[in-house]
Amino acid sequence: MARFDDPAALRRQLPASCKIREDSLPAAVIDFGHLLKEQGFAVATPSIMDALRGLCEVGVDRLDDVKAVLKATFSTRAEEGPLFDRLFAEFWGKIVASKAPVADESGTAPPQGQGSDGQRAGDEVVVAEAGAFGSQEQEAWQARPYVIYSPQEVLREQDFRDVPEGHDRRMTVLIREILAPLMKRLGRRRRSGPHGSVLDFRKLLRKSVQYGGEIFELPRMHQRPRIRRLVFLCDVSGSMNLYLRFMLRFIKELQAIPAKVETFVFATRLSRITSLLGNLPFETALERVGHTVRDWHGGTRIGTCLNEFTAHHGGSMLGSSTVVLIFSDGWDRGDSCLLENEITKIQLRSHRLIWINPLLGGPQYEPTCRGMKTALPHIDSFLPGHNVAALERLVGTLRGMMS
Repeated sequence: MARFDDPAALRRQLPASCKIREDSLPAAVIDFGHLLKEQGFAVATPSIMDALRGLCEVGVDRLDDVKAVLKATFSTRAEEGPLFDRLFAEFWGKIVASKAPVADESGTAPPQGQGSDGQRAGDEVVVAEAGAFGSQEQEAWQARPYVIYSPQEVLREQDFRDVPEGHDRRMTVLIREILAPLMKRLGRRRRSGPHGSVLDFRKLLRKSVQYGGEIFELPRMHQRPRIRRLVFLCDVSGSMNLYLRFMLRFIKELQAIPAKVETFVFATRLSRITSLLGNLPFETALERVGHTVRDWHGGTRIGTCLNEFTAHHGGSMLGSSTVVLIFSDGWDRGDSCLLENEITKIQLRSHRLIWINPLLGGPQYEPTCRGMKTALPHIDSFLPGHNVAALERLVGTLRGMMS
């Protein structure tokens, strides 16, 4: 299924027998959601599915009920209320006007709530999972209106804090899919550069053609820097609890790439968990980490923990072939000056410093907390980490540095 950025493509990619009719309720909900998204609302495929399920439960006989369901699903901030009300009135007002009863050839108007094709406006919207077996799929295919969705696409866009329990297996499959480009062992290719130590003979011959075969330039090549180590520093304070499980699962699967992966967790102190994630099944490792790390779900002193990292592990782990990734929302109760000094050290002594903040995925997020404001000027990349799509973007960033 297409991503929600293109509602027309989202409808086109359904199987031919499962197309959403252009004049159906699901199509209208999709179009209204896209209108809200263009106006800055946080609307994605999972919220569309929630809205359709809500309409199944409440019904669509009364426009006020439809508005209440859609507002509860699509509007997440109090200040969005007036804009939502205006957009709802404009969008659904036109639909209601176009669906007004029209007399047929005999001069008789259809019964209230029933369209010209005999379908009642309050018919249930059937929502089914693509590839479902048995009665659920058959019911959705035969119902009017209906919509069939891809569970993988829903999970890809869904915020980790909203992922229901029991989806670990599907999440693992998605994470392995997005990591596939990093699993290929990379070659030792060189790149052109003015200060290389090796002559670039291909470029030399091409350049000589401009001068009738005479050599006037000596283009050179240098060794492309290779990333040999990834160091993750993961915040395990209480504010990160909803996202931590999925990031640790991502790091666990990342251990299979052709580079060394080191993992630390921190809140008020630093703990190294590389061996636990690497040698134990994920659930066992997670339980062991919870027992080993004493400040799990506590407060945060980021500067103190980074100081401990640079003092005890910086000499062996930092360098031009190391990428450091900090997974944190930036909430910090420690010394801001210490945080700034340590983040600067890490940035200068590593190939690249990436800060992954799950809150960055929110449309209204601004880095106003003290820790984030202190660190932001000293990091190379600032990326979201709230869902699988955000992790896929992170993989693309890593791929660009490792290829």
